[in-house]
Amino acid sequence: MKLLPKQKNAIYYLKDAVTEEILYGGAAGGGKSRLGCLWLMEMCQKYPGTRWLMGRSKLKHLRETTLKTFLETAGELGLAVQFRYNAQEHVIYWNNGSEILLKDLHLYPSDPNFDSLGSLEITGAFIDECNQVSYAAWQVVKSRIRYRLTQYKLMPKMLGTCNPAKNWVYKEFYKPYRDKALDPYRCFIKSLPADNPFLPKSTVAAMLRFDTVKRERLYHGNWEYDDDPATLIDADSIADYFNPVHIAPEGRKYMTIDVARKGRGQNGVPRLARLGVHTPRGAGRIAD
Repeated sequence: MKLLPKQKNAIYYLKDAVTEEILYGGAAGGGKSRLGCLWLMEMCQKYPGTRWLMGRSKLKHLRETTLKTFLETAGELGLAVQFRYNAQEHVIYWNNGSEILLKDLHLYPSDPNFDSLGSLEITGAFIDECNQVSYAAWQVVKSRIRYRLTQYKLMPKMLGTCNPAKNWVYKEFYKPYRDKALDPYRCFIKSLPADNPFLPKSTVAAMLRFDTVKRERLYHGNWEYDDDPATLIDADSIADYFNPVHIAPEGRKYMTIDVARKGRGQNGVPRLARLGVHTPRGAGRIAD
């Protein structure tokens, strides 16, 4: 199977001895899912008895999209005889003992710390549409990569694919990449529809007919798609919320709070009460 130049670039980083986390994509139609599937196939064949994770925000979406790409790609390569998929256990069992675990990585209120992954040991992970999962999920999965690494002299590797999104992928990957400050153990590879000559012309035409915001995101791969000079707080400042380098260390500081004393949150519980905040009478006025 012929790889796209950007896919070859990603494979290089997936096999080097430095990079641990690779983010690939940044637009639609760049061969994101197929790249992840091809990487897992090669690793499972090359390293018998290893265990890999294929994840997405919801297991239902994983089965309907990424898994279908995996099975179609395996069929094209004649690899279907080398594994079997157990739909009850959501595991792909290879004949040489390797496994691919299909995992739901949604942040459920009943499991905010992803304790369900607590005893999991894997050799590597591929998270499709990783912008749809929480950063906590990404970190927990990364911490579980330790299975048979020493035996095969491997280093932990995670591949994430996504479209532009103003959340943790922007803060952790795209913004440092843009500012040439990305950590050495991380890599971002931007892949656009124009990089894929096998993309049907009808698909490209449909993308070009998107509304402005969607076209900027999914065709041009513009991560700043919703930036507006009239915005009260720009995206970079929000991303730097926990690292406010723009605030002077000395001098008088002010804070304005909308306490929403009369507002109601979930199940009728006042918003601030849920946070354990006491709001005395008159607290609605702005104070120095």
